[in-house]
Amino acid sequence: MPIELILARLLRIGSIIAAILLTIGIAAMLLTGAAYAPRFITAGLVVLLATPIMRVLVAGLVFFRERDWLFTLFCLVVLCSLAAGVLLGQVE
Repeated sequence: MPIELILARLLRIGSIIAAILLTIGIAAMLLTGAAYAPRFITAGLVVLLATPIMRVLVAGLVFFRERDWLFTLFCLVVLCSLAAGVLLGQVE
């Protein structure tokens, strides 16, 4: 299966899961005022933010499997940059 189809499917599934979680959370908040609604909204946002990171990780694994070392290195650099951004962005 071409890498473009794998990555497109991953992005589609991640977006659908995030949309479902956000919809459940917003609907629960508006209709019932349930205490668990913010958890669904937070989960939806986390999935939405994690989807591009998963895309880079899966692309790196596909490139590694195909022994395309240059693009594997690029994906590793991007993942390290994302991790550094997350770690440096944490303010207490």
